[in-house]
Amino acid sequence: MTKQEILREKILSNYREYKERWLEMTPAELIDNCTEVEAVTRMAGDVPNCASEAEADYLLRFKNPLKLVSDLWIEKYGQENCGFYEELSGILWRLTDTHDADEEYEQEQDLSSCTLDDMKI
Repeated sequence: MTKQEILREKILSNYREYKERWLEMTPAELIDNCTEVEAVTRMAGDVPNCASEAEADYLLRFKNPLKLVSDLWIEKYGQENCGFYEELSGILWRLTDTHDADEEYEQEQDLSSCTLDDMKI
């Protein structure tokens, strides 16, 4: 087996451990841990495909390389990261500037006299 294949197996084992822990959580706890769930799931799928032989060799030194990479991903791209807000700001700007959604998405009928109580939220 190559180092990448060994890393893939180790990361899949780490991922199974995460999933077992997540299955014991309540729905509210899962929602509170959504950043971890997203990062771990993404890294479990991507790291084995992206790691070079040398990177795989380094990551195999750790008992849980998935946690290592996921924690660093969260540190850089987690929900508190300003980069996320910059991207979201760009999306919101595009929507309001181009009105791309006007034809595809259902709109409220008359917002001129509408209050929050009137909206179906």
